[in-house]
Amino acid sequence: MTQERFVLVVDDDLEMAHCVAEILETEKCRCETAVSGSDALLSCRENDFDVVVSDVRMAEMDGIELMTRLKHLQSDLPVILMTAEGSIPAAIDAVKRGAFQYITKPVAARELRRLVDQAVTARASVEPPPSSKRAFGHTAARATGAATYAAPRGTEELIGESLAMRELRARIELVGSATSPVLIVGETGTGKELVARAIHACSARASKPFVTVNAAAIPETLLESEMFGHVRGAFTGAFQTHRGLLAEADGGTLLLDEIGDMPLGLQAKLLRVLQSGEIRAVGGDRIQKVDVRIVAATHRRLPELVREGRFRDDLYYRLNVINIAVPPLRSRVSDIPDLAARFLALGLERAPASRVRSISPELLDLLRHGAWPGNVRELQSTIERLVVLALTTQLEPRHLALVDDELKPVTGAPVTRPLGEELCCIDDLVRRHVEAVLVHTDGNKARAAKILGIDLSTLYRWQQKWQP
Repeated sequence: MTQERFVLVVDDDLEMAHCVAEILETEKCRCETAVSGSDALLSCRENDFDVVVSDVRMAEMDGIELMTRLKHLQSDLPVILMTAEGSIPAAIDAVKRGAFQYITKPVAARELRRLVDQAVTARASVEPPPSSKRAFGHTAARATGAATYAAPRGTEELIGESLAMRELRARIELVGSATSPVLIVGETGTGKELVARAIHACSARASKPFVTVNAAAIPETLLESEMFGHVRGAFTGAFQTHRGLLAEADGGTLLLDEIGDMPLGLQAKLLRVLQSGEIRAVGGDRIQKVDVRIVAATHRRLPELVREGRFRDDLYYRLNVINIAVPPLRSRVSDIPDLAARFLALGLERAPASRVRSISPELLDLLRHGAWPGNVRELQSTIERLVVLALTTQLEPRHLALVDDELKPVTGAPVTRPLGEELCCIDDLVRRHVEAVLVHTDGNKARAAKILGIDLSTLYRWQQKWQP
């Protein structure tokens, strides 16, 4: 008896997608359909497909780009491309880059089923790389061009295939094999802790503890005790001995987050740890040796703090042996669709009752042109909030109004769009979309409000707010 295969059919022509699915179902396949690349990515995160069958020519994301992104998430998932005669050269090129095979339209049922079976058999005969999992979203093998390779261990959460992110992952892999201190710099919300965790995971210390301490979140009076530990009776309230985070991290890695906020007195004691590997608990007289790799992170400009006398220059030079700069989101906007798909999946995990299943191409276009002063963290919170509050299956530009009450101006430099426009925050994205709808309705506000899915009074309120 022929074994049932689970197949995802992708085509932006819904009728064609259903037609191909029906053809496969007559050949004892179980099918789901997706009408865009982003829908397909989301569906693949939620399901364990045997094969993906995708059209080549699609508006939002063509089949070749979809195949590339799927390979970034799961390198062993076979992709069969459907193509018209005119796009056969592109399909052949895609096969060279990792597609399993292509088939010309109109598709023949038995031929397509034969390709599906061949793809599944070929997949079963090749052992997936250690970093690849059948479940999407947490580990991945990545491909660039014609080469397929496993992502550096621990970097799977660093999503994106922009040049900046590929260089970052390569640097992490190099740094992981060393034992030198690392200084991670970058704006708030760029993912500095993820980078630190990836460095630890790439190192020989991966099986040992990874411990974090935020120098800005702990009162100065408690920070020394938290890091170095204390003995019983060392100070009021010290009812029992506490080991401290440096001792907890022995053999592993300690992330000192927001190192720029560490008090000067404690900086001197940290310098001693870096020089000698020795610690002494508060109130104690015993020296303890520890083997800890120090990774520090900050959004501050430490050289400026050194000049101002707020950060020790000798500690700065000790920490700045290896420097890793995490790029802001505005310098890697090509990664926004992948990030948005990931955050959509995370949002659905946290809000399983949500109706949302996809993000429209129009909204993705707006997101790509935002400045995102809060970087990846701001994008994530925006997507997750929309997942919770939107009442439709697809997120659209009008849903940005749901974050209207939290809009804030950008304090940094704006991003210049190709057309010369400057978008400073989510409010700009909303305004741009509203203005486009008003142009479409020849200024008819009642029609515009209906298209936007808002009350006419809300439209008037927004326009009043946007007046100079």
